[in-house]
Amino acid sequence: MGAWLTMWTRKAAFTLVAGLSLILIGMMISNFQMMILGFTFIAFITVNSWMSGHGDIEVQRTLSADNLYKGDDLYVELLVINRSLRRTQTLEVFDNVPHEMKLRSGLNQMRLDLKPGESARIRYVLRCPLRGHYTIGPVSLRHRNTFNLGVDEMRVDHHSDIVVFPQVKDVEEAFLRSRTPKMYTGATTLRTPGQGSEFYSLREYVPGDPFKSINWKAFARTGELMVNEKCRDAVTDVFILLDAREIARVGTVLKNPLEMGCVSAASLASFFLQRRDSVALAVYGDGLSYLPPDTGDKQYFKILSNLAGVQHRGEMPLQAVTNSISGRFSRGSPVFIISSVEGDGTVPAAVRDLVGRGHDVTVLTPSSIDFERLVSRIPRLSYEVLRMERQNRLTTLAGAGAQVIDWMPDMDLAQALMQVRGY
Repeated sequence: MGAWLTMWTRKAAFTLVAGLSLILIGMMISNFQMMILGFTFIAFITVNSWMSGHGDIEVQRTLSADNLYKGDDLYVELLVINRSLRRTQTLEVFDNVPHEMKLRSGLNQMRLDLKPGESARIRYVLRCPLRGHYTIGPVSLRHRNTFNLGVDEMRVDHHSDIVVFPQVKDVEEAFLRSRTPKMYTGATTLRTPGQGSEFYSLREYVPGDPFKSINWKAFARTGELMVNEKCRDAVTDVFILLDAREIARVGTVLKNPLEMGCVSAASLASFFLQRRDSVALAVYGDGLSYLPPDTGDKQYFKILSNLAGVQHRGEMPLQAVTNSISGRFSRGSPVFIISSVEGDGTVPAAVRDLVGRGHDVTVLTPSSIDFERLVSRIPRLSYEVLRMERQNRLTTLAGAGAQVIDWMPDMDLAQALMQVRGY
């Protein structure tokens, strides 16, 4: 807890000036009654400054969750306890919240008058409309003394960190209906012994084998220790490349290529991880952030946490990304490129290079010119010209061997994924 900072109010300043004025005027005209009245004002201020009623305040904050998804509600409870042996008198409590969050119900501030040992709870609900990493706090305390002559302020250095993940859409039905190759089969079972879940064969026990692998029914039947061998599972490595360049900020705060890209990246990662595939994420903008392929819930939350902190900046070309991580691509692994493909002339060459190496490439491209129409008026003729140029770029990508998805701002992700076409 920090130290209290004491400040005078206008009322105290006026009282002090009035007291000094009465003393000076009384001395000038030799009026002792006026001088006594002035000394009374000053004595009143002095005695009042000695009367401190804020005491020792303890603050505790409880959140309904540390991690949540974009658009969810966060429930916050603030517990204020008076640990001193005095009343707090008028105590104002204000919990600082990020300006990106909206107060949905309740209040994050309250005036309290707590007895010794008494506590009070402040409850409110925040709506989280934007993904990101946020901090709630500190807590500001303000105490006014009895006659409102002084104000004591303090900040309690109590912070609560939360991560707002991008929304995760259900895309499984869309993939089943689309013409996406059937190579995305999830974890597949190989007919070779190894780590897995399906039974392969029985073999004799060898010292060092785990006891949980012993087949006790076979032991009871044959009298010899036998162990179960499993079929080894193999997974598909899926690579997701997300464009976070400066151009991805075109549109509104809630609707722009980067926001839609984060939603699609999170949704695709969730889809493939649920099928026990291995997913890697590369985000490029002012540099390259790479998360190696892995499986399971741990990888899922790593991907969501990375996507929560993505910001639009930089001009890194796609080919620089593919050249940088080309050695990490698994042979024949599918690659998803999520980009508006605007302002980057290296995209066709990068796609052609990936396809030439045997990768199945899908380009999911939010339409930046349609996002721009959300915030500015584009003449119809200019829009048609820009639209035609965009179609030519997408046709070039399709000619390079990629599957291209043109994603409009008013189109749901599942709808977009069902429109995979070759242009």
